[in-house]
Amino acid sequence: MIKWWTKLKKDSWLLLLLALSVVWCLWGQFQAPPSASSNTDEQRLSAILSAMDGAGKVQTAVFYEDALPVGAVVVADGADDVAVQLRLTRAVMTLLRLDADQIVICKSKEGHP
Repeated sequence: MIKWWTKLKKDSWLLLLLALSVVWCLWGQFQAPPSASSNTDEQRLSAILSAMDGAGKVQTAVFYEDALPVGAVVVADGADDVAVQLRLTRAVMTLLRLDADQIVICKSKEGHP
């Protein structure tokens, strides 16, 4: 038993390196790159908002900091209507858990596909 403990102390750097390698590998599996998830979030958000009455075609951009949404821009055909702007803002607030001042709603420019 003492011989094993002495060898363990002597080779502890090797065990530490092995443990750090395992942690590094596991950490990488659970960390999704923000760009991959943000693309999916933006597509889902655009689809949901486009389905709202009066919104028309909608494009969204969601901005992240440390994997949490910190802001959103919504460009919608129907954003010239104040009621539509309000509904879009409230939907984004609910879906992304943002405050109203973190959301910008803009009208699409004429002739934009």
